Amino acid sequence: MLSIRPASSAEAQDLAKVGLASWEKAIRVWGEDADRLRDNARQAYHAFCTRSWPDILVAEWDGELAGWGACEKADDFITDLWVLPEYQGRGIGTALLLKIERGIRERGYPSARLDTHARNAGAIRLFKRLGYRVKSYFVTYSEPLDEDIDTVEMIREFEPGTEAANEDPEEDGTYGL
Repeated sequence: MLSIRPASSAEAQDLAKVGLASWEKAIRVWGEDADRLRDNARQAYHAFCTRSWPDILVAEWDGELAGWGACEKADDFITDLWVLPEYQGRGIGTALLLKIERGIRERGYPSARLDTHARNAGAIRLFKRLGYRVKSYFVTYSEPLDEDIDTVEMIREFEPGTEAANEDPEEDGTYGL
């Protein structure tokens, strides 16, 4: 059974491990060398979870830590959504995203924004299925990873009638990568 709750400061290290494991699975799918980036990523997850735990929502599956998500600055930008690989496909990411979106709506924002790696086809498909559309594509420097990242920004408008229809349902937003 799934439950979602606020994180505690004592969980920072475990949350960082969840983020890292989820990231490693995703990065391997699109062909990156996780071994080369692992130490930087581990440090980045630990720093984020230690500093931002009050902004993190935790997903538990039958009492076990399964994933987490965050809206770091209490605005409309979802900074993180991570689910342990062994728990993926159970609706945990969807439930976390919907809960984070509820907070964004309660703060009065008309839409939610997020970004992901442009080759993260699984995440892009999930976000599109939940009403997000690709707003822009850009390359950004990731200080924690010390390299440029191909990124897509996605947006979901909450007001009825403002969601963009997917003109090509087979388009996954990865720009042929």
